[in-house]
Amino acid sequence: MRDILEKDKNLKHLIFDTTGVGYFEAGKKVPEIADLNLALSKGRAGNVKVTALKEVELPKAEAVYEVAISGLG
Repeated sequence: MRDILEKDKNLKHLIFDTTGVGYFEAGKKVPEIADLNLALSKGRAGNVKVTALKEVELPKAEAVYEVAISGLG
């Protein structure tokens, strides 16, 4: 899902937490929910849909890490 949505140039530094909530910095404009869902359907993300999009304040992170794991399925 992240790979599909990252193709949108208006989503910068897209990350998801363990609950499935995603965070990003907006580019020139904030994408609409319909546009994100269209990208997911074209990218064959199955029944995954964006249900909410709101601006939030987050504290500045010291470091950002991404962990890849295997053997979950």
